[in-house]
Amino acid sequence: MLEPGSRSKQVSTFMLPEDEAAFDEALGPAIADLGQWETHDQRARSNSLHDSLPIAMCHDRTQAFLRLLGRDGETVGPLIQYLRTSVVTTDEAVLASTGGRYRATAERPEAMSPGRLAFKWFPEDEADCIRRDFVLLAGTAWKALQAVTSPHIETVAGRPMRRYRVGVAAKGWALDRPGLQLHDYALRLRIRPGMPPTVRGSSGHRSS
Repeated sequence: MLEPGSRSKQVSTFMLPEDEAAFDEALGPAIADLGQWETHDQRARSNSLHDSLPIAMCHDRTQAFLRLLGRDGETVGPLIQYLRTSVVTTDEAVLASTGGRYRATAERPEAMSPGRLAFKWFPEDEADCIRRDFVLLAGTAWKALQAVTSPHIETVAGRPMRRYRVGVAAKGWALDRPGLQLHDYALRLRIRPGMPPTVRGSSGHRSS
């Protein structure tokens, strides 16, 4: 018997566009007929569907949502939010690939703060097929994320922070900048010392 109330999950992510592409490559084959990325235009009150996370992030530089596909080809059910990592830098390649909104200055040094992969839903509000398929979609998304990221984040005092994941590109980029600030609001973070960039390798149906 399903207990009433919400279910939620969140992981904070340090990822550059190369990491988003790796995540999408690991996830895409597993959700080919199960889910799709979408972006929302609040002013037009419309949604756009996208074949991949990188394409969605070119459409909306900030966030995209992974949802189940229904029989009519539209998205249904709860949202899984992917929120992009914020980067302050003078690195022209990173600025170009992320929209270039946060350029570092003498007063505002290079910095990186996490995005997230997260959802919150109310299972009892959904049909049985949506409940079943959303659990599968979320589990597949988290498995793909774990395959292309690592938990090598800790506080500046050395305490491991398991709720953070860092992608290979973001890790390498940060390690090339010893003075780079990693932070999550007031929490100061760093890549765990001695952890070089690494990655490990990482199948759908349609909801009724």
